[in-house]
Amino acid sequence: MILLLLVLDSESDRVLMSDLFASNYHRMKRIAVSILHEPGAAEDAVQDAFVRCMRHMDVLRALPEAARATYLVTAVKRTALNRHKSRGAHPSIPLDELALSDTDTSVEERAIQKLTVAEVQEAFSKLPESLKDVLRYKYLLELSDREIADTLGVSKNTVRVYLMRARRAVLNQCKEGSHAEESV
Repeated sequence: MILLLLVLDSESDRVLMSDLFASNYHRMKRIAVSILHEPGAAEDAVQDAFVRCMRHMDVLRALPEAARATYLVTAVKRTALNRHKSRGAHPSIPLDELALSDTDTSVEERAIQKLTVAEVQEAFSKLPESLKDVLRYKYLLELSDREIADTLGVSKNTVRVYLMRARRAVLNQCKEGSHAEESV
């Protein structure tokens, strides 16, 4: 990683990228491992994503500090998913790693907690990508509502609405699945 930083023109860019890498590496690697299921491949995805981000220093500098980590994590997620797809496999997000908080849980969250992982995975796979992303930001990347709002360029209240819709969509998918099984 240190050698990669040498290609940057300015010392301030090298310091910025070094700090971003150091403070976000573990989160980035965890995301890549959750998608690729191989530590070596995950490390490669993190490095590739980091190099791509270095090519867009103007974007990184322009982002608010809170959004920079999200930018890096999103780059790693996309890189890992692309690597996974290029292997001919379909991406699988291990939802059992998504820890729902005991504090401030909504009705939807409490209902989802009662479902099995398989039920939630099936429902999650049927959601539109935009709803999947909101759930990933919240539960997989463990971003706050404010960080999600900054990333999406919307208000914090809008994020809460998106999360409510996403959780309800999961519940509705699970209900539809259980009705279909009962009729068989």
